[in-house]
Amino acid sequence: MVAGAHDRRDPRGAQRGQERSLITAQIILDSRPTLIGGLLVAAGAVLLAAKGLFAKHLYVLGLSFNDVAAIRSVMAVPGFALLAWLYQSRSVAPAGHGLARNDMLLAVLAGLICYYLGALANFYALTIIDASVERPLLFAYPIFVVLISTVVTRKPPSPRVLLALLLTTFGVILVTDALRTELSASEWSGMAWILFCALSIAIYFLISGELTQRLGSGLFTLIAMTAAAIGMAIHYQFAEGWENIDLAEAAWWTLIALVVFSTVLPLFLMAEGVRRVGAAKASLISTLGPPATALMAYELTGEILSAGQLAGIGLVVIGVLALEIRR
Repeated sequence: MVAGAHDRRDPRGAQRGQERSLITAQIILDSRPTLIGGLLVAAGAVLLAAKGLFAKHLYVLGLSFNDVAAIRSVMAVPGFALLAWLYQSRSVAPAGHGLARNDMLLAVLAGLICYYLGALANFYALTIIDASVERPLLFAYPIFVVLISTVVTRKPPSPRVLLALLLTTFGVILVTDALRTELSASEWSGMAWILFCALSIAIYFLISGELTQRLGSGLFTLIAMTAAAIGMAIHYQFAEGWENIDLAEAAWWTLIALVVFSTVLPLFLMAEGVRRVGAAKASLISTLGPPATALMAYELTGEILSAGQLAGIGLVVIGVLALEIRR
């Protein structure tokens, strides 16, 4: 009798088990795009964080900020073209959407603002101020994203976004030891250039969040970076002259590493991440960059992290988790 009763209860128990399994599977499938998008942005931010280390090494090798900014931008175009072709061949771009003129112009504008004007400002500022001042100012751009979004949408950010913004911003300041830095008169100029670069990154994030939905991250990034490269090429011809380039072999290899690992690949990862999670979340997730820079500097140069820097890394991670974990 017990066995028979157990057998009669099995169909309903099995059905309930199947329903729970289906619900669990659906939850996983629904959350997977957001999770993958967050991981893509985080990976891109870590790779981009090495840009300053590459730049400082190239300055030691005798390159100017114009050399680094322009050659990097022009060398990156073939890589973006290749990745855009791969994206297109795998049907990553949204189907059924042609290249509208306004979309193309907005992508060009985003590239010129962020990766022409913003990149020039960033590389120039690195010749004036120390990286410990540059990093927290540069990664303050989520503040600009939130402020611009608030003005455009006329909707205040949620308490969770404000908490995440506060935690990540303060964490970045601690990680980079900015609170202990005394600025000279010349460094105030460098700070202003970095803040301009941070604003340009915020504008790029907001524009890309709209256009990657329609164009796909591959095509959008290719258009934006090609526009920036054209601007850089023209600028460099007037500032230095392409015919005057004379670099050592070590400089060329360092530039190639900068282009591949800290320009092309991370920007595609971040563009795809923005498409999946949106500009506001992506901008905050990308604040993982400064802690990553501090850790890489520790590994490469033996720089010892202070207790405050370790606390800052923890705050950034907590801020990202506060943003990503659903209520």
